[in-house]
Amino acid sequence: MSFVSAAPTLASLREQAQRLPTNVSQANELPQIYLGFDQIEAQSRRIATKGAREAGTNGAQGNAYYLLASGGVNAAEYHQHVNSLDLQGTFEALDPLPDSDIEGHLRLQHEKTIISSMNEGRRDTAASFYRNLDGQMRDSWERQKEKLFEELGRHQPGASTSANTLETPRRSGAGGGFDRGSPITPAPSSSSQLQMQSRKMRYDVVIRRLNEARKGKYPFDLVKELGEASTGPGNDPKSKHMDEAWRLLGRLVKNRAADGSPIETPVTQRQFMEAYLVAAPESDSAVRLRSSICEGAREHLQEEFMAHVENTIKAQPLEANLGGDPSFQNKIRAYIDVKYKKHGAWTNPRLEIINKTPVWASMYYLIRTGHSQKALAFALENEPHIQKHEATFVTYFKKWLESPDRRLERQTRNQFLVEYNRRIKGNTDADPYKHALYKLIGRVDMERRNVPDVTKTTEDWLWFQLSLVRETSGDGDAARDRYGLRDLGRVLVDLGDNRLKPVLQFRVLLLGGEFERAIEFLHRQSQYQADAVHFAIALEYYGLLRIPSKPSPVGLLVEEGDPKVACINFSRLVHRYTRELVQWDPQEALQYLYLVCLNSDLPAPRGSEQTLLCHDYIRELVMETRRYAEFLGDVRADATKVPGMIERDISLINLDNKSSYTRDIVRQAAQRAHQEKRFDEAIMLYNLADERNAVISVLNMELGNSLNRPSVMSAAGGDRQYFQGATNGSIAAGAADDIVRTARGIFDHYGTAGIDPRNRQTCEILLHLKEAMVLHEQSQYDQALQAIEAVKIIPLTSALVDIIKAAEEFKELDEAIIRNFDHILLTTMDTIYQLHKTLKESPFGDASRQERMMDLRTKARSLMMFAGMLRFRLTSDTYARLTRMDVHVA
Repeated sequence: MSFVSAAPTLASLREQAQRLPTNVSQANELPQIYLGFDQIEAQSRRIATKGAREAGTNGAQGNAYYLLASGGVNAAEYHQHVNSLDLQGTFEALDPLPDSDIEGHLRLQHEKTIISSMNEGRRDTAASFYRNLDGQMRDSWERQKEKLFEELGRHQPGASTSANTLETPRRSGAGGGFDRGSPITPAPSSSSQLQMQSRKMRYDVVIRRLNEARKGKYPFDLVKELGEASTGPGNDPKSKHMDEAWRLLGRLVKNRAADGSPIETPVTQRQFMEAYLVAAPESDSAVRLRSSICEGAREHLQEEFMAHVENTIKAQPLEANLGGDPSFQNKIRAYIDVKYKKHGAWTNPRLEIINKTPVWASMYYLIRTGHSQKALAFALENEPHIQKHEATFVTYFKKWLESPDRRLERQTRNQFLVEYNRRIKGNTDADPYKHALYKLIGRVDMERRNVPDVTKTTEDWLWFQLSLVRETSGDGDAARDRYGLRDLGRVLVDLGDNRLKPVLQFRVLLLGGEFERAIEFLHRQSQYQADAVHFAIALEYYGLLRIPSKPSPVGLLVEEGDPKVACINFSRLVHRYTRELVQWDPQEALQYLYLVCLNSDLPAPRGSEQTLLCHDYIRELVMETRRYAEFLGDVRADATKVPGMIERDISLINLDNKSSYTRDIVRQAAQRAHQEKRFDEAIMLYNLADERNAVISVLNMELGNSLNRPSVMSAAGGDRQYFQGATNGSIAAGAADDIVRTARGIFDHYGTAGIDPRNRQTCEILLHLKEAMVLHEQSQYDQALQAIEAVKIIPLTSALVDIIKAAEEFKELDEAIIRNFDHILLTTMDTIYQLHKTLKESPFGDASRQERMMDLRTKARSLMMFAGMLRFRLTSDTYARLTRMDVHVA
């Protein structure tokens, strides 16, 4: 057919387009498509763009004109007509406003303002929606990511040392020294796994005893106990290394005497917390603590070196030629002979031999083994011979040793520096031990804090660094001479952690006071994760472990402040450890979670945050294991309360009394169980917290939810007592396989005391409704209708007043009833319909049957009137189904 008439216009084309669907048969009716101006413009621009791209093809435009011309369309004329259109005044007023029409101008501006405000509001609303959506998605992802990393942290593989690990010389043979060996971490074998499990069990016993000591408020030598637990029976090399690390920690916290034995009065809980975690870094208490840590580290290295000296002498008795003199000076002389003398001649030509004795080496090694007074006695004994080479050295040496902080007075040090610069500095032929002694005494040339010919091993270098460390408050030293324990820690961090075997690197970081980095490094080694956790517990117990103010969702180590200070997430470290422990011993896992509250004494808000975190972990453990009676306690049928494990240990989790325990632990756990729809557990926990109204509220919610579910009970079984299913006569052990039996049992147990009457009334209504649902399922329609009429929330009488009253009282019903009201109405109408259907199909036609059918018809009409008053509270599907059944009852 022809598209347009002989003289087509835009108006005629539009009319013909609208009439097109009328020419289509009804069988193939097509829907009309309506496009807005924006859509028409967008499609036009797309067609124009496509046409512009195709304009370069030969004959494309001509073909288009030819196609349109065949239908009677003059494309050129329309093109010219469209281009002549002026759209600038499209949205202006149709009639021009005279200059004097102020009211019309204001009206127009008002309309523009409203439209502009609406558009701006729409844009702001959309932008706010997407911002909130993005923020919620990010928060949700952060929570999920933290849970993911928390889970992955339990399966973290050991970080074995890389293949290009350097081997620094380490001393072997010392009782507590740094053994030489391959730095590659071996894969754990079955025997090592058994030893690890055995060590964990010994650790568990110590932690339980620690918490008993905390409850009893008596001191506990935690380092000693954990050190003994780490060793155990057998000759496991790992246990030996761990024992050495525990002995080191004992020296750092001053829990061991100078001879390495435990002291009589151990350090108390959180003894160093104030100085390490609270006080300013330059305060006197912080300076004293760092000095004490440095001194302990130095003494530990001195003990190790003395053991190395004795083992060397024992290994080569002929070269040592110790004789019958067991003095320290003679042992040092024998060690030097073994090291530097061969066939009666000295192998190091730089050693200064005075009176047939290498005096500088002897004095250095006496100091190196911690016998400074014996070194002074040796110097005074050989003073005449020493003065021939260094006239004033013994004087400086004596003043340095007699000073409490090993410091020369300013004038004396200036004189000492003059002699050092003139005689020692730059002299490559000088005795290296003399050079080392001059550096120690005067702390000279601090830019080069090393004597390579003397400090050839890792422990020698560390001891030398610790001997140069000086902690001062304020501006005690010049900037170039300042070198404290924190500076040494930064040097150790800069050196990296791939130079030594894992345990040795851990000990190096401990010696440098980098406790947080040491724990994090050891925890990265899978075979030492359990040891890392217990080292962290020991440090936290004494107050020597920093925790971050804002934990990272990924790792354990966080750097905060300026300059950066390492902190470790102690709570996460312990929690990860308990995630494995809870699978086979939840009680021991609980003992570890108690330790999170060690940080509850920190200043606000971190102290309270750690307490809340500890409580969260404990609730999580309880909810996961579901050992409620064991952990939280129980209430027996005779109302006797049996305290649980946590209630007996409330002092360990910073709770003052039983009421705070109930509020912070039991009630919170009950609320969580309620939120997670764990019905039985919520009832048991609310009952344990003596929240009777909450128990009834949970019952109401579960009864309401059960109305839509098929029942598993018989109508006769609804009156059985709740407590009859208990294995030990307690609510915690009650069998709650039937909600009706549970509710009636709790009612019998509580009576009316402590229950809101409205809450109890709701529960009774729900019980009747549940009974009606069960009877309806069993096709006992007469009894079901009687049960529904008994609750008096659905008017089934013809009195309009009763129907209006019931509709007004509907809004006063509990949410558990309102939420299921569609189902209740449908069940009621179906009950009426089934009864009416049975009577209608009955072959008997007596008057009573007709009267009964009219009564059911009245009830159905009353129900429909009631439903009509609740029309907007019911779904359309519900109302339609009610109408269909009402028609059948007619």
